Amino acid sequence: MKRRRILVILTLLIVSACDAGFIDRPQLAVQTSDTFYKTEEDAIEAVSAVYNYLQSYDFEVHQFEFGDIASDDAEKGGESDNDRPFVKDLEYFRMRSDNLSCRGMWNICFTAIYHANNTIQHIEVIDMDNGLKNRLLGEVRFLRAHFYFNLITIFGEVPLVVKPLLPAEYHLPKASKATIWNQIEQDLIYAKDHLPLKSQYAKTDLGRVTQGTAQALLANVYLFQKKWALAKKEAEAVILSGEYQLEPEFQDLFQLRKSDFGVESILEVPHISTNTGWGDENEGSVIPVFCRSRNSGGWGFNTPTYDLLAEFEPGDPRLVHTILFDGDTFDGEVQFNQYSPSHLCSRKVFLTPSERVGFDSSDAPFNLKVIRYAEVLLIHAEASCETGNLEEARVSLNQIRRRARQSSAVDRKASFKNVNKFQISKNQYGLYDFIKYDYWEANGNVQNLLPDIIVSDQPSLRKAIRHERRVELAMENKRFYDIIRWGESEDHFHRFASRWGTGKGAQFRKNINEVFPIPQDELDLNPKMTQNPGY
Repeated sequence: MKRRRILVILTLLIVSACDAGFIDRPQLAVQTSDTFYKTEEDAIEAVSAVYNYLQSYDFEVHQFEFGDIASDDAEKGGESDNDRPFVKDLEYFRMRSDNLSCRGMWNICFTAIYHANNTIQHIEVIDMDNGLKNRLLGEVRFLRAHFYFNLITIFGEVPLVVKPLLPAEYHLPKASKATIWNQIEQDLIYAKDHLPLKSQYAKTDLGRVTQGTAQALLANVYLFQKKWALAKKEAEAVILSGEYQLEPEFQDLFQLRKSDFGVESILEVPHISTNTGWGDENEGSVIPVFCRSRNSGGWGFNTPTYDLLAEFEPGDPRLVHTILFDGDTFDGEVQFNQYSPSHLCSRKVFLTPSERVGFDSSDAPFNLKVIRYAEVLLIHAEASCETGNLEEARVSLNQIRRRARQSSAVDRKASFKNVNKFQISKNQYGLYDFIKYDYWEANGNVQNLLPDIIVSDQPSLRKAIRHERRVELAMENKRFYDIIRWGESEDHFHRFASRWGTGKGAQFRKNINEVFPIPQDELDLNPKMTQNPGY
């Protein structure tokens, strides 16, 4: 994608959700919204600006806080419980309406939606090539749907805003989930009908959303609503398009620049290092330093749990490329994850010492894969299973397992790779007592490594699909939402807390913690909006 920031600052009033709590800004440039939206180039620049919200610091950081840390896959980490304590409140389900993660995600999503709505309104009246206009409208409507998908899965019912608001419209009540889901569907249907295939984009436009991107998210939207037949249909459309396939090597998906915009990439957020400063002042990603061990100069957040480690089957090559262990060595740097509660860190976003460039490592040229073809296969498998098409489900599921078992378990960038051990003291390691196998012995047993799933009853196949989804997409911000949509989340989290003797998950309350609290300052601004039950 052509990642260019708009070179002018439009004199726009930014509405925070429904009330605006407007911020009057002085005119900092000659152009305004009335003079800017005139040409095709203006339209392209405006849409590119909406894309920028995908790579913002707040959006990327909060995504793993809700998707991973609030789940059974990861713990907060950090220097101590007092390091971003509001995230600790998320994972222990004791957050209040002043929680900063909730406020940050709400604000960034609604700000992006505001700019999407403004862009749609202005592009529609520009005199320009209709094909390009429809494509750009498809892109920005996809982006609006994407941000609403995040809002509905995190907060449930929220105000639905699909146009720039007049002053009399600032106070909006929450829309029903059915209404929001319908709007998301309509935006994605428009997008898939007007966007080109991935192969039809020029190389300079790699990263822009495509027909396949819209179909993949639409399949997921249907999956979340248990519209199984429709989810299956959209996933099949992506599969049959021939535009995507699995990367042969699982580890290549998460290597710096190795598979950027590659055959498995459906939605990817690009980053380049500008070395211009910390946070949103740059074009790089903060995620690698955010999740790297503090002993390796990182900040130590989003650390895998014992429960995730225990989920991997003996010898699964994906384990090596998902989790970092004490003793793993890269460029002579020995990993010691003492600040991680589990002594584990995420390998998927880890950069070796020689790869750490950008301002204090917070401006990394590291692309984030948001939707991979593997996820589409898993959506197809789940939807097929739920509609009784068990053979089709097995075919898609076993493609994932086949790629996994044929991938190398050797991390090509590690000079030493530890597995299933934690450091007790220097050069002394202990085994995790819940791991009952030798990893390398199991990995070498090729005949029995990750065999195809052959079960023929729906409950067993459903269990196998859910397992596969967890290990394939681990630490990719998906897990919490899966737990919620599969139901029985209270029992699930309570079992997790009991198994590991932790308070994490023990306070989950049914019909309350499936969603998070609406920020209090939004409620104070808008008397028509109500708080979610239990907060």
